[in-house]
Amino acid sequence: MTTCPVEPMLSMALFVSDASACCDLDDATIRDTVHRTLEQLGPDECYARAAEVFGDRPEVALPRIQWARERCARAIAPALAAA
Repeated sequence: MTTCPVEPMLSMALFVSDASACCDLDDATIRDTVHRTLEQLGPDECYARAAEVFGDRPEVALPRIQWARERCARAIAPALAAA
């Protein structure tokens, strides 16, 4: 598993978003999705929803959080480094 050098909350926001892991979303879409999800839900609700998924469907949650961490590492980390 790839480690995510960005704030874990960003990965969690992508995890609970409506973004599909089946689609190869571009980096700008990932950044927009994370930003929009955090604006709509806030950090506490993102964590609460993620906990619910991990409790109810761990077989779905693990691959999705891995996907979210990898996508955030690719889409967000370079943007943060450039800032």
